[in-house]
Amino acid sequence: MSGLFVFVTIKTPIFCYFYRMNRGIIFSAIITLFYFNIIAQNKIDTLRLFYNINQIHSEDNSKRIDSLVSLLHGKTIKIKIYGYADFLHSNEYNQTLSQKRADAVKTRVFEKMLPSQINTLVCKGMGEKFSQDNNSPKGEAFQRRVDVIIEQLISVKSNTKVPESNSENPPKKNTKTIESLSKGESLSLEGLNFEPGRHYVVKESVAILYKLLKTLQTNKKLKIEIQGHICCLTEGEDGMDIDTHENKLSQNRAKSVYDFLVTNGIDPARLSYKGFGRSRPKIFPETSPEEEQMNRRVEIMIVEK
Repeated sequence: MSGLFVFVTIKTPIFCYFYRMNRGIIFSAIITLFYFNIIAQNKIDTLRLFYNINQIHSEDNSKRIDSLVSLLHGKTIKIKIYGYADFLHSNEYNQTLSQKRADAVKTRVFEKMLPSQINTLVCKGMGEKFSQDNNSPKGEAFQRRVDVIIEQLISVKSNTKVPESNSENPPKKNTKTIESLSKGESLSLEGLNFEPGRHYVVKESVAILYKLLKTLQTNKKLKIEIQGHICCLTEGEDGMDIDTHENKLSQNRAKSVYDFLVTNGIDPARLSYKGFGRSRPKIFPETSPEEEQMNRRVEIMIVEK
């Protein structure tokens, strides 16, 4: 048989992929079509990128990623990137290879999209977890891939009239300050936001760090614990930090606040930091970006006054 063509269709999203076997060389390609629902709901699409043996970067895959990003211009998304490898080589090698593939895709996405567009990011290497050794020296082509799962966050429009605010009972604002807290009490640093999947604060939040710095400079006896929390995670206890490739995102965000304070002259003996991952959500489950932001936070707990 000179060639074999396989066509598979899956509902929303729609995938078409084929393998062509010719002269012992396997070629794989993917065509991704995005099906947009006409009803108001979040839309989920998946792009599958295939690789040659030991391959991490692919010009063709980069072009597909760029095409995907162009379709998402101006949209807010959640993105999950899962890398895979086949059974060739050792478990350790394949785990590293699958993570490198996922990281390369993540890097390409961040080069083409604004960080503010990405609400949540998961980037994980799955190794050879789903590959079955068939003793073929050519491995298993389908498992040499990266799955890019995109959820577009769509605002639902409603004809329901929004009630006017009651001037007699305005929404209560959090009037607590760090200085007013007692030992053991904690307070969220409102307005302190981080780049998605990273431990760096966004430019607009730097002023919050300087406000915290001033509080510690003014209150010389104050000792605090910096506590990091994350949102939106459905697997594992903590998120992956894009920059360090560790599943310590909440801890690294807390540490970044710690490092800022120490760099600006605060005695390390007055500070400690800890990451709580997703173990202490304020709201569960999260049903809106606002609720997600309430869980994605850094809190300051008073250790000593």
